[in-house]
Amino acid sequence: MSPNALLLHGGRVHVGDGRAAEAILMRDGRVAAVGDARQLRREASDAEMVDVRGGLIVPGWCDAHVHFLWWSFQMTQLDLRETRNLDEALASIDRFAKRLRPDAWLVGGRFDKNLWGRWPNAAELDRVSGDRPAVLRSRDGHSRWLNTHTLALAGIDATTADPGGGRIGRDREGKPDGILYENATRLADAVIPLPTADDCLDALRRGQQEAWRRGVVGIEDLEDAFAYQAWQRLHAGGELGIRVAMGIPYRGPQVAARAGDRQMFASMSRNPVIEDLDRANVSAPAHDFATALAKAMRTGDGDAWLRIGHLKIFTDGALGSQTAALEEPYDGTSDRGILTIDRAEIIDAVARAANAGIAVAIHAIGDRAVHLALDAIEPTRASAPQLRQKVEHVQLVREDDLGRFAKLGVIASMQPIHATSDRDLADRYWGPQRIKRAYPWRTFLASGVVLAFGSDAPVEPIDPLLGIHAAVARRRPNDAAAWTPEQRLTVDEALAGYASGAAYALGREHEAGTLTVGMMADATVLDRDITRVKEQELLDARVRATITGGVVRYSDGVG
Repeated sequence: MSPNALLLHGGRVHVGDGRAAEAILMRDGRVAAVGDARQLRREASDAEMVDVRGGLIVPGWCDAHVHFLWWSFQMTQLDLRETRNLDEALASIDRFAKRLRPDAWLVGGRFDKNLWGRWPNAAELDRVSGDRPAVLRSRDGHSRWLNTHTLALAGIDATTADPGGGRIGRDREGKPDGILYENATRLADAVIPLPTADDCLDALRRGQQEAWRRGVVGIEDLEDAFAYQAWQRLHAGGELGIRVAMGIPYRGPQVAARAGDRQMFASMSRNPVIEDLDRANVSAPAHDFATALAKAMRTGDGDAWLRIGHLKIFTDGALGSQTAALEEPYDGTSDRGILTIDRAEIIDAVARAANAGIAVAIHAIGDRAVHLALDAIEPTRASAPQLRQKVEHVQLVREDDLGRFAKLGVIASMQPIHATSDRDLADRYWGPQRIKRAYPWRTFLASGVVLAFGSDAPVEPIDPLLGIHAAVARRRPNDAAAWTPEQRLTVDEALAGYASGAAYALGREHEAGTLTVGMMADATVLDRDITRVKEQELLDARVRATITGGVVRYSDGVG
């Protein structure tokens, strides 16, 4: 039996190019053949036989937008997502804090103030955090909740000015109330103790196992402070079994980088396998835009497992924190959200990136931010047409911008589950007229826009099955009806968003995204054919196996 050959049979192969087959042969990490099961058995008698027991084999799922290290660390941190009110949250914090070492910081959070009806404050956190410093992230990651101890450590008081693109929450007397918004969150993040290199490596090992369990074969990792160094170590040790495109953080002149940030991401070069790396801590040269330019890095540099991705630039906040930048105010307010970068700066940054061969992934949720992102990208379509430029999230779009994505060849990198998770907030803050332009998947596809799907974990779970259901049903499991149902997708279209669309966004459509001959042998195996079940059965489906490079990384129910 050849250790380099794998024959999957006993179900159906969703090739991804409109064809189906009975079986698929993988050899030496590539798809060698798809077709009739009996014929492939005769032709590949040396292959290891894997019976998928009536399941569906699909092109492996790629999460096109994830904060992987943050998600991996969050698994062991305080999680307040399920708390329905502030009292429940405070009780959970109290229980969690009592289990910590006396000198440990209280971190984590993922709180949703929209469920609680209001923002919390520092005094409330003081009651349950004790003497320890506490910094809790909002669910969308765009706000922080600090106790009084941490406000003092961060040097935030009544005299502290709001940073550009950010805001310090204040009480009626002008004193900090414990909430930081957008770029102001960096004031808190700057004082949190840095993780060690071993902490990061252990977190990625844990996260990789979880990703395989959910059928994920590849990711674009965006904005995790120490992830690149840890991915390098995992790769150098022969442990990396997920395809990683590592984003480049943008740190503009208006943002004061913390000392730790200036020391992160070691040995950033076109060879992702490192030789000499400080394994004791994360102290290393910066991995940011300036370093990328200085070292002549380009999007796509690397190898089959670890390579350089997009330059990540923020333009606004999030709907959950009501900081997404809108053309018109949030309903019932005079607030239009926060633009976190000015127009001249982003246009200059995108142009410099394009000249250096670096593609951009621009975070833009509100319609004002999406418009700015498109304006910044537009000149590069002539100067660097080969770059796969992305706008991330794209949750609300101006009417006159809906057609610009296709015209400019801009990829809409979206997270289907955001539409269902946020529908109540969108109804409340955007209103019935604007939601017609919200999460416009069908409109985009009809105009020829490439959709690349992801999770934005840990904002949402890394679980493409949940995203597929959201894209197809456009409703939560307990909702009676679909939300703006005219934007729903078919299962085939949703699968493509996690496969061929994501591969295209990363410039890998020639080797990933379908299971045609010659492609990388990356596949996700499901326990049923989700292209042939009723909508409500999609959530009953389970991942039966995950394969990358022709190696079974996760197995549960195949023979």
